[in-house]
Parts: sequence; C-alpha cells; structure tokens
Amino acid sequence: MWQSPAPSLSTFYYYLPMADVFKRTKIVCTIGPSSWPVPVLTKMVEAGMNVARLNGAFADVAELDRVAKLVRSISPDVALLLDIKGHEVRLNKFSEDIAVEPGKEIIIGSTDKDPIYPITYPELYKEITAGQLILIDKGETKLVLKRIEDGKIYASVVNGTVIKGGKGMNFPGAKLSNPALTPRDIEQIAFCVKDNWEFVAASFVRNAEDVRTVRKHLEGSSTRLISKIEDQQGADNFDEILKESDGIMVARGDMGAEIPIERLPILQKEFIYKCNQAAKPVITATNMLESMIEKPLPTRAEITDVANAVLDGTDALMTSGETSGGKYPLESVETMSKIAVENEKYLLPDIMDALQLDDHYVGVAMANAAFQVAENIELDKILVVSVSGTSARLLARHNLHMPILAFVSNPLFKNQLAMTKGIKAFVFPESYSDRDSALHGIITFALEQKLIDKTDKILLVGRGPKSGEDKHYFPNIFEYVELSKF
Repeated sequence: MWQSPAPSLSTFYYYLPMADVFKRTKIVCTIGPSSWPVPVLTKMVEAGMNVARLNGAFADVAELDRVAKLVRSISPDVALLLDIKGHEVRLNKFSEDIAVEPGKEIIIGSTDKDPIYPITYPELYKEITAGQLILIDKGETKLVLKRIEDGKIYASVVNGTVIKGGKGMNFPGAKLSNPALTPRDIEQIAFCVKDNWEFVAASFVRNAEDVRTVRKHLEGSSTRLISKIEDQQGADNFDEILKESDGIMVARGDMGAEIPIERLPILQKEFIYKCNQAAKPVITATNMLESMIEKPLPTRAEITDVANAVLDGTDALMTSGETSGGKYPLESVETMSKIAVENEKYLLPDIMDALQLDDHYVGVAMANAAFQVAENIELDKILVVSVSGTSARLLARHNLHMPILAFVSNPLFKNQLAMTKGIKAFVFPESYSDRDSALHGIITFALEQKLIDKTDKILLVGRGPKSGEDKHYFPNIFEYVELSKF
C-alpha cells in the first residue's frame, strides 16, 4: 500500500551516493559478458546490487564456478542464484540468425541432425497439434503449427523478422509433460549445493509436485528454492506452489507469452501480496529496464514499471539483458536503485494478515507487536536476532520505514536475507542462556560494529531456535531501549 502526500521529489538523500542511502528493495542482477569485468561488477555492487543471478541455460558447471569465485572475490555479501531451466523449452544454438517473414514455412525437427530443433525437449512434436501457436523469444516471432510429419513440426510464420538460436519457446494453452528437471539441471544443482549457493530458481514451475521434485536435490543443504511463475498452470496453482517454495519469481516475460498480457498487472499485484503475507521473498522480473540494453536512459514507462513493483511491495527487482549483455550494466543498477529509493518513501507500513504461517504463530505475534511499537514510538532501528532469518522476514513483510538489522548464525543465512526487503543482515554466532546477557551482548556488538549509536532508540526482538533446531541459542526477547540510557 502506498501513501500520499509524500516528501518532495527534491528530498536531499535522493542525490546522495547509493552507499549513503538505505535502499530497502533488493536488486538481483543477471551476470554475463557485460558485467564480468571486475571494475564493472565492483561498481554494480556499490550501486545497489544484492544478488548475482546465473542463467543455467547459458552456463556449464565450470562457468558457474568461475563466476561464483568472481562475485565472492568482489563481495562476500552478494548472494548467488542459479536459474535452472527445468520445463523451459529452448531452441538449439545455430550459428546464424534465420530471417523470416509472414507466410514463410519453418520446419522444427527433433534431433541434433536437424538445423532447428527444441534442444531441451526433442519430443515436443508428440504433444502439440495443428493450430497451436508457437512463440519464439517471448513472442518476437509467432508461428502457427500446420502439420506434423516424421517427427518434424511444420509451421507458418504469423509475424516476426528473425529467429535466433538458443531462444525460448512458448505454447499458449498447451499442457506439456516435459520433466521438471533435466540432467543438466541436476548437475548444476549438485554443484551449487556443494558450493553453498544461497538460491536455486526453478523455471516454469507448474504445481507443488514440481517444487518437491527440485527440493529432493536440495536435501541436506540450506540452499533456498525460488519458484518461477511463467505460465497458466503456474498461475492457476500459485497457492500450492507458494506453500512448498522458499520464494517466488514473477517472471513476466514468459508469463506474457503464455497468459493474456492484459492479465499481467493484476497477477503481479496478487502474487506479490500473497508472498508478503507468507513472509517469503518475491522477485519482479523481466523487461524492467529493457531499453537500457542499448540506451543509457530508460523510458518513462519503464521507470513507472519499476516504481509500481516497489509500490506493490516486491522484495526484489531483477535485471536480465540489461546487466548480462547490455551496453550500460552499471547505469541500469544505478537507475533501478534510485527509482527504488525514491518510491519506497510512498509505501505505507501495513499490518497484513498472515498466509500459510500457521507454524510460525509465535513469530507472527512478535512481528505484529513490533509493528505496533514502531507505529507508536519513534524508533531509529529494529534489531532482530534470529538463527536463520525467519523472524526478520516476518517483520519485513510489514514494510516498516526504519532499517531492520538482522543478526543470524552463519554467512549463508545472512546472504539469503539479501533477497528480502528492508533488512541489513549480519552474522552473530554467539549463544546466551539468559535474557540480560543476551540483551547486553547484542547491543554491545552492534555498538562496536557502528551499526547503531548512542543516540538511537531501538527495539530488540530475539527469537531462539526450536528445540533441537540449532546449537545456536538466543532467548526470546522483546525490549525497547533508548541507548543514551544504556
């Protein structure tokens, strides 16, 4: 929910360097050739990048390893996200673009001996029939299926000028049965689990069973699973997917090819709101600053789109081609950060209902109480001590204006909070058996690290682990502190 009137657009901190501004909304950047140079990636982090996304469609394990080392050498605070392709259907990579025009016949084969074929799902021809629309590159080229003969798809071009190798394919209305994971996906997931990546995002998640299929390959790890909603089946089954997932990506590119485009805005708002209710991070993705692939400034419509995602309550904004292959990767991050910071001022704190949080009723109650304190007492910061970060997420969903400083038990949990709005996270591995020692210990630590100062008024919320959950222990605390009197 947003509020008006709000501070003037000339508010002084809009013009400060991003390092001096508390940006509540997180930014996920797709990493590629444009952002590989160390000076560029370093400046992107300084400009507000929180998560590095690697597209599994264009990377093998060696590439994942190389980029992970690159990102970690620049900042240990940036989280890593692998985007696996799963159900996504992509064309093979062919060396030269294929020029097309309306009426031209296109033959899509089913083996690597064919010039064009769906490399991720060669048996596609068995599941679609005459009359099926085929969209390539999110609708840049549209085909209609005329017939299938000898394992080949014969289609006619409806519109478009070129077909590029390696691009994704969409089939509006079709219900395909290709597997949720490919052997390549499984290999990539195994590497990320071993290498302690923070997130894996699964493409074209259609139902809860898809989530459970991917989850099996994350067993024994703390890597969190983000489900990408990209087609009608995923939209129809959103609630069950949300329940099984650790977070959601609203992937509007393929959604817009699979679902009537006029439905996208309301679905975006609905999905973001439900993720906020469930205290699970939500990423708004695709075409956010698309024009900045080629130009140094975005369109006014793109600025409004990014702002509206912030006002909808998204946890994170995502760049794709802007930072992976575009001409202005740094400028894209700077622009997105400025839009986020400005429009966060209009987001009204909200005591929203809980969704799918029955197992967290104590944490929800404490977060609701913290919200009421923040609404009635002028606080500078809220400090949340939480083993894995769940308590901090429960509080962040209320869109409070003051920073939430989260103290968790290890670096992986810290970096996973890089996907949740309103939070700055730190590692605090100490354990305490009594309330007074815990209160003194965390405040002393925060003062020594210059995270708070003696003039601050803070609320300290502490949640210990469930019995047997973790050797890290912190007693339950809910304490208002004026540090000038501490």
